[in-house]
Amino acid sequence: MKTTIEKVERKHGSSFSVIAYTNPYFAAPLHIHPEYELILIEEGGGLNFVGDSIRKMQVGDFMFIGSNLPHLWLSSDEYYEADTTLKSRSIYTQFNVDIFPENMFNIPELAPIDTLIKASEKGVLFLGDNIDHFKKEFRELVDRQGFDKWYRLCKLLHGLSTQCRYELLTSETFTPDNSYTDNSTIAKVHLYINRHYQEELNLEDIANFVGMNPSALCRYYKRHTGKKMFEYLSGLRISYAMKLLMNRNINISQVAYDCGYNSLSHFNRQFKEITGYTPTEYIKHILHLY
Repeated sequence: MKTTIEKVERKHGSSFSVIAYTNPYFAAPLHIHPEYELILIEEGGGLNFVGDSIRKMQVGDFMFIGSNLPHLWLSSDEYYEADTTLKSRSIYTQFNVDIFPENMFNIPELAPIDTLIKASEKGVLFLGDNIDHFKKEFRELVDRQGFDKWYRLCKLLHGLSTQCRYELLTSETFTPDNSYTDNSTIAKVHLYINRHYQEELNLEDIANFVGMNPSALCRYYKRHTGKKMFEYLSGLRISYAMKLLMNRNINISQVAYDCGYNSLSHFNRQFKEITGYTPTEYIKHILHLY
């Protein structure tokens, strides 16, 4: 797994795609993307990670994930067995907010959609007696084309925002990271790191992507975030490692490699610096809680 930005390829003449996904396990690592995401879990089991929350994945979960909100669907151990016949299936779409009118918050008819989009910054799980009706509408979007698909997505979002209850997936204290939009330079740094954190990264590559001198970029990042650039990288890698360690079918060496570490000792040292536990201690003292 070497990608952290899920990017749905759009067909020519289409502003978004709707995908029916099938695989033995959910394969994407901890990731973000600038698009908003609707996802329906059709089959599979494991854990959902959205922002700062962890919950059991349930068949039928219908969620709305906001722009640049970190998330991961981690399948249960048995889905990774070489001879498994288990399947993980979902329907999902990713779209940019610019598929709607620019001033949508001033259009009364679209106000409920705008409210739902704002709520998605903390992740949304849809609830309600009539939720099955909207799941059916979402499944039908897979085969729709052109204006009809766009219209039906708008209709679906309006129905979800006006006829369904929902709960937020993250905690009350969770604060979305708005640096992706508030500062274009910091946004580019985070975008590059989120795309490549499973690889060996160096300052020069990040600086070239951003278009700044390496030392100037380091000073700029520290001044505007209060942190060193590679603290963000370490935090992201260890956050992903903590989630992978919940899958007991993966050994610690594999977790270290999947998170971008070529040295197990470096991984162990950084894991303890950030979490207060060694990976082995974390498995023994934390994993049993879930």
